[in-house]
Amino acid sequence: MKNEVTLLKQLTRFNPIAERVVARRVLTLSLLALTSLASLPVRAQVSSAAADSQDQVSPFTDHGLQGVWDVTVTIRDAAGNPLQSFRAMNMYIRGGVFEEFGARNPPEFRGPGMGVWRPEGDDRYSAVLEFFRFNVDGTFAGTQKVTRTIELSEGQDSFTSNATIQILDINGQPVGLTGYATETATRFK
Repeated sequence: MKNEVTLLKQLTRFNPIAERVVARRVLTLSLLALTSLASLPVRAQVSSAAADSQDQVSPFTDHGLQGVWDVTVTIRDAAGNPLQSFRAMNMYIRGGVFEEFGARNPPEFRGPGMGVWRPEGDDRYSAVLEFFRFNVDGTFAGTQKVTRTIELSEGQDSFTSNATIQILDINGQPVGLTGYATETATRFK
């Protein structure tokens, strides 16, 4: 570093503007070299892990539900009558996890949903998610748990599902009655 500073001063002795330009270039090249060297062991580990995983067969081989879905959720009463509909986005991720965000409540009253899903056979799936709920004053109100049975269409571009909804207090205890919903979804493209 001392040699670089000395060289920099010699090259820019009579030109302060050039000194700044050269200093930036030296700094940029130094950072680039350092970043490249630091990432070599990581790349080697990733390549080794990828090679090892190619020899193993994943136990999670069903990818039909995997992807992002535009969902219309219809809340229903116990008799099946529709009460309210709203949109949601679901992302089913390989390995059996998924994320959900619904537009029924303003974002300050609920968090994103996170859950798990699994194949049940013949384009059928089960999924469970929970999201945080908040009171008007912003305090934690508990969670909402949604349990779904999903049936994927033959072309795998849409699905329908039936869901049960449980409101849980801050201790995870059920509050009130169980709710019901149906969903229709199309694959997000």
